[in-house]
Amino acid sequence: MKNTNSTDFAQLVTGFLTDYLPLQRGYSKNTLLSYRDSLKLFLRFISEEKGVKLNSFRVKNFNRKIIIEFLEWYRQKGASSATANQRLAAIKTFAEYAQLECIEYISPLQEVSAIKSKKSTAAEVSFLTVENVSKLINKPDVNTFTGLRHRVILTLLYDSGCRVQELCDITIADVFLGANPTVRLHGKGDKYRTVVISAETSTLISSYINRQLSGVLRDHPLATNRYHNKIDRDGVNYILNKYVAEIRKDDQTFPSHAHCHMLRHSKAMHMLAAGINIVYIRDFLGHEDISTTMVYVKADNRLKNDAINKLAPRVIEEECLPDWSKDKDLMDFLNSFK
Repeated sequence: MKNTNSTDFAQLVTGFLTDYLPLQRGYSKNTLLSYRDSLKLFLRFISEEKGVKLNSFRVKNFNRKIIIEFLEWYRQKGASSATANQRLAAIKTFAEYAQLECIEYISPLQEVSAIKSKKSTAAEVSFLTVENVSKLINKPDVNTFTGLRHRVILTLLYDSGCRVQELCDITIADVFLGANPTVRLHGKGDKYRTVVISAETSTLISSYINRQLSGVLRDHPLATNRYHNKIDRDGVNYILNKYVAEIRKDDQTFPSHAHCHMLRHSKAMHMLAAGINIVYIRDFLGHEDISTTMVYVKADNRLKNDAINKLAPRVIEEECLPDWSKDKDLMDFLNSFK
């Protein structure tokens, strides 16, 4: 039975996320959350940028013009073309669903589905140095209740190389803190993988569980919010942004654009720099295809090339190079060689 107090657009969103995607399309929970986040971002644009009350936004207002404006707004806020294209893909899937449910608006909805993605160049991998990672994860004060919880969250994000949703889904039962400590992660495609964590991380988690989660059931979430409930992705983003802002008060060189996924990138780059095999890094990160992992190799190669180019002028002085143009015999030989 439909809620008569909600708009037709709100009812569509509910049906899309609770019936169409999970039941008719069989999408996983993590995929659902990705689609949900895209719609949340769009609604934030509607509310904050356009000044439209959400309880007055209807399907007839969901058109090509508003979606293009949303995408431009999103790019202006720093989103890459690839990320904006991901958001557009989710919105187009929603528009296709809406066409089946609201056939009276099929024409404008088809115009939404026809919006073209912008071509994007391969994105540069953004990551933090080892020093900056250390500065970030050690910023929370472990002597406070909140600080200890926050440090566990930031440390696990880096040390396990997990995605944000994977962190949110970790339960106490997923963490093994004995010899050779590990954590089990629930990744994309409903697949699980077990990754090694450091002894230091294990000690930190053990202290956290003993101080804050003693006596809870083993299926209790490891990472919680202030209300002791399972933390969500917005909560994790808030924690990271909080400490980035605090660090930048004293150190303006610390990257202002740091985000949660950057800790995953950082872990991969640091593993590569340590000489760890790319196949192991692929399995550690849970990539389906090694070509996805190869972006870190390309980024590492760029860094090495930059370092070599910066070093070269100090090793080889250009004025010391011989001028071959003065050796006519050699130049004649080279010019005649075909």
